[in-house]
Amino acid sequence: MGLTIRIPGMRDTYNCGYITYGVFLMKLATAYNQEMGEIYEKYFKSAIPLYPKLTDAEIVRYNELCNPDLDILLFHSDCDGKLTPKECKRIYKAIKNLKMDMPGHNYGDMKPYNMLERFKMMFLHCWKFRVNMYFE
Repeated sequence: MGLTIRIPGMRDTYNCGYITYGVFLMKLATAYNQEMGEIYEKYFKSAIPLYPKLTDAEIVRYNELCNPDLDILLFHSDCDGKLTPKECKRIYKAIKNLKMDMPGHNYGDMKPYNMLERFKMMFLHCWKFRVNMYFE
C-alpha cells in the first residue's frame, strides 16, 4: 500500500510509501527553512492524537516564513488529487535551488534515487509538457 504518482508522457509511474512521502515533505520544508520545517513537522505530527497541536504563535510564524508556492505541495492531498502544470511550475521554481539528500526507491524496480531530484524532474516535466501530475 502506498502512493502512486502518474504523469502522462512519462514512461514510469512513481511509487512510494505514505510514510516515506511524509518524511520527504518534512525534510523538504526543513531544507527550505529550518524553523519553518520544525513548525511543519509539528503540524504534520499533530494529526496523531499523542502530539500537540500548533499554537497560534506557531501558525503566525509559519505564515511569515512560508513560501506559498512550496505550500501547494506541502499541503496538497496525496489521495486522488492532481497538480496542474501551472502549480507544477510554481512548485518547481520554489524548490529548484534546494539541496537535500534523501534516498528513495521505486517499489516497481527498487532502484535508489534522490527524492528531491526526482520530484524536481517530475515537476519540470509537467510544467514544460503541460500535463497534470496525478496522485492515486
